[in-house]
Amino acid sequence: MATVGPTVTTPGATTPQRPGPVAAETVLVVAWALIGLGASLDQGRYSVDAVLLVTVGTALVAWVVARRMVLSGSWGTVAAATAGVAVLGGFHVDAGIYGSGPALLASRVLTSVAAALVALWLVTGLRGRAVVAGSAIAVMAASGVAMIVASPSPAIDVWAMLQAADHGLSHGRDIYALKWTTGIRFEQSNGFAYLPGAAVVLWPFHALFGDVRYGLLTAMVLTAFLLVRLRPRSSTSLLGVLVVLSPKAMFGLEQSWVDPLVLLGVCATVFAVARRRHGWAVVAFTGCLVCKQQAWLLLPLALVWRDFGWRRSVLSAGGALAFIAPWAVAAPHAFWAGAISYNLDLPARLDSLSLFTTALSFGWVPGMAVVALTTLGAAALAVWRLPRDAYGFLLGAALVMAVFNLTNKQSFFNEWALSAGLVLAAVVAGESPSAAGPPARGSPDGAPVPTP
Repeated sequence: MATVGPTVTTPGATTPQRPGPVAAETVLVVAWALIGLGASLDQGRYSVDAVLLVTVGTALVAWVVARRMVLSGSWGTVAAATAGVAVLGGFHVDAGIYGSGPALLASRVLTSVAAALVALWLVTGLRGRAVVAGSAIAVMAASGVAMIVASPSPAIDVWAMLQAADHGLSHGRDIYALKWTTGIRFEQSNGFAYLPGAAVVLWPFHALFGDVRYGLLTAMVLTAFLLVRLRPRSSTSLLGVLVVLSPKAMFGLEQSWVDPLVLLGVCATVFAVARRRHGWAVVAFTGCLVCKQQAWLLLPLALVWRDFGWRRSVLSAGGALAFIAPWAVAAPHAFWAGAISYNLDLPARLDSLSLFTTALSFGWVPGMAVVALTTLGAAALAVWRLPRDAYGFLLGAALVMAVFNLTNKQSFFNEWALSAGLVLAAVVAGESPSAAGPPARGSPDGAPVPTP
């Protein structure tokens, strides 16, 4: 659909650029919907339909990057309708595969109410976006609590691992040397596969409420709130709610995957930079780096982000290494086995939602060199083609993560949900960090910025 937008001056560009016949917002919202719907099929496991959807979604993101498509400051009915259809997936996809009882029904009803509300506003463009966004986030927070109550002991090793780690922290134990098991065949036992920040960030919620998933729900809600507040006067602000309302978001919460912590760290970094709180931005990005290994793939993009830069990137990386060091020094073998070699030595799985699995079906084992080369290629493309602003950082992060997922030997719902969340954040962030909040009349160097 043709969308007419204003001339946009993008930081890092030498001349003003006019959006093409199709707005970047439209393409990216469609990409988000395809990735989200693909990941929601069969609980994020491989199928021809699912891998086709995430592949096309990734290709659309790459197309926007390669063409240097900038945001127009508006988005058309195609994007709105696509987002609405995907949101309405809350009615039709199961969530809570281990849950039961009235609480599970309550979670699904609340999700459906929020989905209908947000879809209506997205498609019709009614006034009162801020009220609708806040109401939907609150409803989804209640839905998340109901989901956790309905599924108190999900049969998945990630939940058992995080619960055991935070129980160990409460008793002064090394999280990489703990002994635990799910009692389920083929599930991991006696190891902590994440970086220690994930356990530390979730520990207060385990200590207070007995379940780490309350921390993950808090991360999802805070991310949605930050995205809604990033550009509150923009027509795209309501898209921030989709972090908690994307297809099967409550399924991801039930499973306890820690990717919401990474997305929160990235979005909090962008929010802090937009508000000129650069110290807090360093803290947020450091928190992102200490939670999950894949977050380090974003470091090259942070280095070239003009308003964050190499100094703050180095501070964040150094702070993250300093935070991780005590565990690495206290039990180097256990730390290496859990955080490094376990992930490198994971066997290829035939249910991984990636082209790696497609290659296996044709008798070819690509190897990690292919994963490394394609991911580096995605990072290089992002650095070369994208503006050095928040939009470029977030969209580049979405591309890098999506390409990594598409070529990796084990990619599932949580990794794709992170990629989709980064796409949403890129759309919401707008043309420049200064467009996200005060001062609204000009950029840091006095240049005019578009009005959202």
